[in-house]
Amino acid sequence: MNGIENNPTVSVIMPNYNNEKYLPEAIESIVKQTYENFEFIIIDDCSTDDSWDIIQNYAKKDNRIKAFKNEHNLKIVKTRNRGFDLMSPDSKYIAIFDSDDISMPERLEKQVAFLEKNPDYGLIGSHTYIINENSKIIGYRKYETNLKKIIKNMVKKNQFAQPSVMIRKSVLDEVGFYDEKYTRCQDYELWFRIAKSFKIGILDEFLIKYRISKTQGKSTHLKETLKFTLDIQKKWLFDKKFFSIFGIIYYGLEHLMYFLPSKFVLKLFKVLNYEKA
Repeated sequence: MNGIENNPTVSVIMPNYNNEKYLPEAIESIVKQTYENFEFIIIDDCSTDDSWDIIQNYAKKDNRIKAFKNEHNLKIVKTRNRGFDLMSPDSKYIAIFDSDDISMPERLEKQVAFLEKNPDYGLIGSHTYIINENSKIIGYRKYETNLKKIIKNMVKKNQFAQPSVMIRKSVLDEVGFYDEKYTRCQDYELWFRIAKSFKIGILDEFLIKYRISKTQGKSTHLKETLKFTLDIQKKWLFDKKFFSIFGIIYYGLEHLMYFLPSKFVLKLFKVLNYEKA
């Protein structure tokens, strides 16, 4: 199966809301992982489509899938945190995942291997392929892999694609869960808390297919996303570990973006961050 000696347990946490179109691809990409010692916690946040039936059908076929349904619509941040509470006490690592994305077959194996060999790292992510609503690869995004540069650029922008991240559970226990006041960008805020005390990194590999669509949060709530981004950056801007002149300059430019048309800002983001396939 794999060459990882201790074969530690991984908890894959995936919230879902009305993603019946993409759910099968997302679930299949986890159950077909080369690394098999995991529990797959799927939490449906009161979907109004056929998501819950799809989740239950998969759970009947694979006992590693643990299906839960919120009694009330909690939204994504509280649902992610509920996933953390539901994890097995035996879990050593947490893989963050979203129900419209796709994990490459060796994602868990490669991330577990890295964290097993590097106990001083609290978090590891990867590069991402960009896919459209039809699951076609339309581009890619490469992230910085040098630790010093990642830290230097933290205030400038989020250095990780959230669904590509694996976190050491003991680290999450120490720094705490997602801050629920951030209905957007909650991952960005958590990465800062982890990076403050632990090493963080990016594997120089593409381990996720990240979907962009018209209903994606970045598209539908862009101004709210910018607002929370600025709030998080302000909190860490002058922290000794993350301080940089370029970070301050970029922080100022982002304030200007808040007053520009959303369509223009979204297009600019894609031009600056995504490479075409």
